[in-house]
Amino acid sequence: MNQNKILPENCTLLFSKDKIQSEIKTLADKLNDDYDGKEVVYLTIMNGGMIFASDLSKQLDLDMEMDYVQVSRYGTETTGGQLIWKHQCETNLKGKHVIIVDDIFDEGYTLMAVDEWCHEQGAQSVKSAVLVSKIHERGYADHRPDYFAIEVEDLYIFGYGMDYQEKLRHLNDIYYLNL
Repeated sequence: MNQNKILPENCTLLFSKDKIQSEIKTLADKLNDDYDGKEVVYLTIMNGGMIFASDLSKQLDLDMEMDYVQVSRYGTETTGGQLIWKHQCETNLKGKHVIIVDDIFDEGYTLMAVDEWCHEQGAQSVKSAVLVSKIHERGYADHRPDYFAIEVEDLYIFGYGMDYQEKLRHLNDIYYLNL
């Protein structure tokens, strides 16, 4: 695939596919150690988390069920952390160890909402794993990811599940916009 013809002009490669896969392998090793012998529900946050969740899951040696939730910020604005639930998982979470998987941690509102919902469903434990965790000074929800593969500065990034104007999630690499 010739990605150059679909990339915005003002972007730069941040992480190659090989670097991303290496970091995912390291994260998978941690999860395999931490969840060995536990009954796990692997819960992907759609749409952004699907590519990362798929690649990560293939490296896990866990007794797990897979399901998903679909949650998005209300409307086109990012105000107040208001979220719309488009789909709640159908897997029974009672007494199970839930791993919430998403593409990026920015301010934490989505992860916090899904975490709280999982606890309300009776999960024994709930932890989150994200591909990218952003470093910035903006306010956070009262939630941080438990696991992350890559940490980045506060850049507008896209590719590998993360969108640019609702597109380009399918790219193998991660790019950032030169703003």
